[in-house]
Amino acid sequence: MIDSAATVLPEATESRDSTGDLDASEGVPPNLLNRVQKCLDDNLENRQLSLDTQAAWQIFHGILAYGRDFTIVTPTGRQAAVEFILAGGPVNGFTPRAGDRFEVASADGSIESSGPRVRRGLRFDVDPGSKRGPGHRDQWLAYLTRCDLPLDQEIVTSAGTFEVADWLRQIEWDVPMNFEREYSWTLVALSTYRDTRFRWVARDGNSYSIESLLRSEIDLLSPSSACGGSHRLAAIATLLRRHQAAGHAVTGVWADAASLTEMAIQQAREFQNADGTFSASFFERPDWSLDLSATLGTSGHVLEFIALAADDETLSEPWVSRAVEAVCDSLERTAHLDLECGALYHALAGLSVYHHRVSLLHGHD
Repeated sequence: MIDSAATVLPEATESRDSTGDLDASEGVPPNLLNRVQKCLDDNLENRQLSLDTQAAWQIFHGILAYGRDFTIVTPTGRQAAVEFILAGGPVNGFTPRAGDRFEVASADGSIESSGPRVRRGLRFDVDPGSKRGPGHRDQWLAYLTRCDLPLDQEIVTSAGTFEVADWLRQIEWDVPMNFEREYSWTLVALSTYRDTRFRWVARDGNSYSIESLLRSEIDLLSPSSACGGSHRLAAIATLLRRHQAAGHAVTGVWADAASLTEMAIQQAREFQNADGTFSASFFERPDWSLDLSATLGTSGHVLEFIALAADDETLSEPWVSRAVEAVCDSLERTAHLDLECGALYHALAGLSVYHHRVSLLHGHD
């Protein structure tokens, strides 16, 4: 798949699976979920990534969209990407290293009579801009959280066999090394396995918490953040939903997170284009583009955030349905083209999260 060339969208044509007048409709149009599912199925089946030509960066974006269902072409045929990677299959850009040594308690939380076990952490170095390795700290584990991996899930690597718990422990320990102060992927990974009130001591001897990293993400959010701030917003929305699902009070930094996500949802709606696409300038101002990378990339990223952040009532509003229609339309009309993997799979991730939540809302899943 092409990861640089800009492609001009063909002129819009009438949808081959029209859902009717979305401006006049109430709730989710009857055929929209079917159209989304078909779009997801078609792109999973027909867009193939190969180890011969694609690297970990592209493959992990596919995992973000499809989880364990995502497949890749290997020297022995088409295989499930996650299982291939966990079993130690070589992937360009997936370069694990053995990390620090940690004393680990037994499974029941007590220290064994023979003393604590010593395990090595698992570490991945960032490789920004290469489109091979992770462009952001802790990006790989954040994307793998789509797969519901248990903490004792083994990961076979050239550096040895590790568990997800080893990876998580190293992430916590290395927080002070995140000199960019970009914690979006770190927070998604941590909050999958830790309570949102979790605290720990890192390698610099200082105490950190999920709340303190969340505060930093809120304070540093700007239009210059990765993908117009959509990644930070998606992480903030993910944390907020997990905090609320655990029954914790939405006060302090959590109240700020709630206000921020609501404001971003309103800006996305305010800046939405007449054709249903979202602004080519994300949450900064109204903007429109004929460039596929801009149109699919921005609309897909913003839809992904909306699908994660919006409440059930908002997800059923016509403006969200129009956005979903626009993303499906772009993907259907470019089914024969190679698309930039970041734009493609974030759009498909947005459709996947939307389909799951709306299906549950309407009792279809």
